[in-house]
Amino acid sequence: MIGCVITGHGEFAPGMLKALQMIAGPQEKLEIVAFKEGEPLEEYESEVRQAIAHTLEETEGVIVFSDLLGGTPFRTAMLAAADFKNVQVLTGTNLPMLIEISMLRMFETDAVNLATRATEIGKEGVQHVRLSDLEPESQDTEDSEGI
Repeated sequence: MIGCVITGHGEFAPGMLKALQMIAGPQEKLEIVAFKEGEPLEEYESEVRQAIAHTLEETEGVIVFSDLLGGTPFRTAMLAAADFKNVQVLTGTNLPMLIEISMLRMFETDAVNLATRATEIGKEGVQHVRLSDLEPESQDTEDSEGI
């Protein structure tokens, strides 16, 4: 199994976890580390390292999902990951990639393979859709439930 750490600015990580759990259910071997406004960088770096190390104790590898390329959470995760084996860092995290990976990671032991798949899924999840592109739905849409 590959463990996960989600990190990002402010409420990004807690929000992504909450949305993921709403759709995919409770998650094992997944930690979040929020980079809080005004938090000392040394404290945040320590929290990221601890999350990776703790997750690695119970998994074969870890993928760190970060929010923004070049941001403090991404840079911190990259530096921390360099000190561990089978840890990969992704940026531009979105909900489609987390949902899909939440299922695939149970059967995977190679973080590189899973990170590659997560990136593909994340790109597929970004689309420009216009109402005119959608097929007409049935008139009975008021009773349907969303995801």
